[in-house]
Amino acid sequence: MAEPIQHPVNGNEIASILAAISPDRFKTYLSAAGYDQERALRLYLWNARLGEAFHTPIQAVEVGLRNGINLALSRVYTPNWWECKNLFDLLDEERKGDLVTVLKRIRNRKLELYTGQVVAGLSFGFWVGILDGRYNPPIWGGQLRTAFPFLPPGRGRKSLHERVGVVATLRNRISHHEPLIGRDNLADFSNLMTVLEWICPAKAVWIRPHCRVSQIVRERP
Repeated sequence: MAEPIQHPVNGNEIASILAAISPDRFKTYLSAAGYDQERALRLYLWNARLGEAFHTPIQAVEVGLRNGINLALSRVYTPNWWECKNLFDLLDEERKGDLVTVLKRIRNRKLELYTGQVVAGLSFGFWVGILDGRYNPPIWGGQLRTAFPFLPPGRGRKSLHERVGVVATLRNRISHHEPLIGRDNLADFSNLMTVLEWICPAKAVWIRPHCRVSQIVRERP
């Protein structure tokens, strides 16, 4: 059963809410609702609930991905890979910028500088970027199956990179409060669970019963 939604009681409240959302942001929902403002507001809340539901599988994928890549980098460049010049020189400019920013932030906060702190501070985009073809073979020529031992036969770095790229796009849309109503939400969820199975099948089995994406998709106004 869908969660109860409190409707605005009068036109002035609707107008005030729409102004707070902004016409440009709201127009996607309004169009999808056939220009019924109350239904569009229900869609807006549903979109927020759906984004919230996606958080659990996205978090599971992100944490598993970065831990696998951290293992690969540690094997190639030592556990303190983040201070290795050979790796830094290999990185593209965006990844260099990510790393410099995180190291600066940790130092400015006077926190202990160690690998776990660096790994936790780096963006999802950093980890997705490390799967790019430019890092094969220096990193992935010998470490792909070490980092991701459950990758199915016939699936390699490119397949994983493509799928986590889709996850990153979805994650960014949710983080920036963008509409999910134009996406195939069940396909997004299926992709997430496939990636998680490739990273850790046991974690995928553990997480799935706690995911509410399919339920909320069925509750769309």
